[in-house]
Amino acid sequence: MPGKPIERVQPLEGRPGIENHLLILETKLAGYVVSYVQFPDEVTDPATIKVLLDRGREGGVASSGGTLKSEKEIKLNDYFGQEWLIDLPGGMTATARAYWVKRTLYQTIFVTTPKSDDSAEVKKLRQQTETRFLDSFTLKADPGN
Repeated sequence: MPGKPIERVQPLEGRPGIENHLLILETKLAGYVVSYVQFPDEVTDPATIKVLLDRGREGGVASSGGTLKSEKEIKLNDYFGQEWLIDLPGGMTATARAYWVKRTLYQTIFVTTPKSDDSAEVKKLRQQTETRFLDSFTLKADPGN
């Protein structure tokens, strides 16, 4: 993130004892979010992971009041993930990536408010910043995850 984020911890609805950790930063160019939720059990079955990622996407789109524009399956190292493009209220857009790693769900979200009169330079800067932020997420070797 291009600055120091604010950290929030929220209980996960319907899952006592499980918390969503959010790191949030807003700048003039964009909003940046990184979140993670640790669950009690490790999940390695690809079909189950897909269901968990789908639920995360559905919950995120519903809670934002947005509309899913597109989605695709992705991977980080050997871990399954998804990328979503979402149209948000107020003319904002978001690109989100989520990964399931053993027993942890990680999400990175880049939110912008593109304007129809943005110059080509501003559009290019926004795209470069989005790509740099989303691609900067890496995993440290952590056998206990």
